[in-house]
Amino acid sequence: MRTRSISALLTCSLLLPQLASAYFPEDVMLPPKAPAIIMMEEPVLLPLPPPLPAVGSVAYTWDSDATIRRSTFVAAIVRRLFRPTERCFPKLSESDYSLLARDVEKDASYGIDLCTAMRAGVMRGLTDGTFRPNALVTRAQAAKALAKAFHLATDTTDPKEFWSDHYVDALIAGGALSADADLDGPITRGELSTMLWAVRAMAKARE
Repeated sequence: MRTRSISALLTCSLLLPQLASAYFPEDVMLPPKAPAIIMMEEPVLLPLPPPLPAVGSVAYTWDSDATIRRSTFVAAIVRRLFRPTERCFPKLSESDYSLLARDVEKDASYGIDLCTAMRAGVMRGLTDGTFRPNALVTRAQAAKALAKAFHLATDTTDPKEFWSDHYVDALIAGGALSADADLDGPITRGELSTMLWAVRAMAKARE
């Protein structure tokens, strides 16, 4: 009897591990736990700013038929022909303002050029004391200014002679101005350019 009991105990001890394994198969057969997956937050994509507008290239176009205002004319002539030391000072005294016309502001961009031209006798204001800076330059006015600037003609001594005849005749003789030109009409940029080159050649030939 005792022997049977011992045999039974041995049999149970051998079978218990197998029974446990058969009873709880998931404890042994489950795969190891996978490592925790760290979820990365996706970056928030901000909308791109709108593209800058394209800057179009602005090409300067020479218009030979364009007319010229008196303020532009006097500035171009003075800055081309006179050295900085020969021009009026940037800050004029009150007495020097008498050389300017009454319709020209003291801080006008061409004011110093007008002062220089008046001192040199190249240009003058009108008889009513104005300069009329926005008025167009006529061919007669351009002829007088260039003839005096390049010393191609002097002021006439004949009181009966028209104010521009002396200068116009000098430029016509040198080929700088056409004999049939409309003297009272506005001069164009193309005509002024041709006139300027011609009077330069005339002045150089006199040297």
